[in-house]
Amino acid sequence: MRRMVLCLIVGLAYASLAAAAHHTFWSVRGAHNTVYLLGSVHVLKPEDSALPAEVQLAYTQSKTLVLEVNLNDLSSAAMLGASIQYASLPEGQTLADALGPELYRSFVSHANALGVDPDVLTGFQPWFAALMLDDAQMAKLGFAASAGVDEQLATRAQSDNKPLIGLETVEDQFSVFSQLSPDEQRRYVRFSLASLDSAAADIEATVSAWRQGDSGALEKLLEEDFKDFPDLRRRLTIDRNQRWLEKILPMLNAGEDYLVVVGALHLVGSGGLVDLLQKRGFQVTQH
Repeated sequence: MRRMVLCLIVGLAYASLAAAAHHTFWSVRGAHNTVYLLGSVHVLKPEDSALPAEVQLAYTQSKTLVLEVNLNDLSSAAMLGASIQYASLPEGQTLADALGPELYRSFVSHANALGVDPDVLTGFQPWFAALMLDDAQMAKLGFAASAGVDEQLATRAQSDNKPLIGLETVEDQFSVFSQLSPDEQRRYVRFSLASLDSAAADIEATVSAWRQGDSGALEKLLEEDFKDFPDLRRRLTIDRNQRWLEKILPMLNAGEDYLVVVGALHLVGSGGLVDLLQKRGFQVTQH
C-alpha cells in the first residue's frame, strides 16, 4: 500500500539511471509535436536527486510542464482547506471512535514511535491519519518531497517562467480517499500500520524496478498493493487515468511539446496511460 501512495499521489535515485537499459520514461508522437511521459515516485533522498539527461532534454524542449497537481499554485491555505473539507471527521467524532479501541491503541503506539503526536490527528479520518504516519516514516528514512522529481521540476519551471498545469486538484485527490467506507478505512489503516516496519524493503523493491524502467515489475507491485483494495485501485488509478487521458489527448494535437509527470504506477499495466494511448492508436516509445 505504501508503494501505491508514493507512486500515485503524494524520483528516486535518478543518478543511477544512466546505465539502465530503460527509464520509466516514454514519448508519444502527436500530429506535430511530442508529449513526454515521466514516471515519478514523488519523494527522493536529496543525495539522489539528479535527473537523467533524457529528462533534462525533454524539459528543455517542452513548452509546458504538466503535473498531477500544479504545485506552484498550491498554497498552505488550499491544503488546509482541502484537509478540513475532505479529511475531517464529522463533528463530535474522534479518530479513536472511528478505529475502535484495539486498532487505535496500535495507531497510537506507531505514532509515538515515529514522533507523531496522535492527539493532533484526533479529528481526522483514518485514511488521512495513516498517510501522516507514512509521511513520518518516509522522513525518518531520509526521503523528502522537496527533493522529489515533481517539486524539482516545478521549482525549475517557476524560475524559468515555464507554464505549469495540473491534471487535477488536491481536492480531487483527497476526495478519492474520503469516499472510502468506514470499514475500508479501518482495513486501510490496519494494512498501513502492519507495513510500516517493512517500509525500507518496500521502497527498495519499487526503486529497483523504477530505476530499470521495468514496467512489468512495477505492474506486479501494483497488483500486490491493490489485491485487497480493488475498489480503491479503480478510484486511484483507472478512473483517474481515464480523466487524465481526456486532458492529454488535446496536447497531442498541439504545436508544442509537453512534459507530463505522474506517479509511475499510472503509466504501467492494463488501464495505464501508456496502454490507453496505445489503444487510441498512438505510438508510445520507452526510453
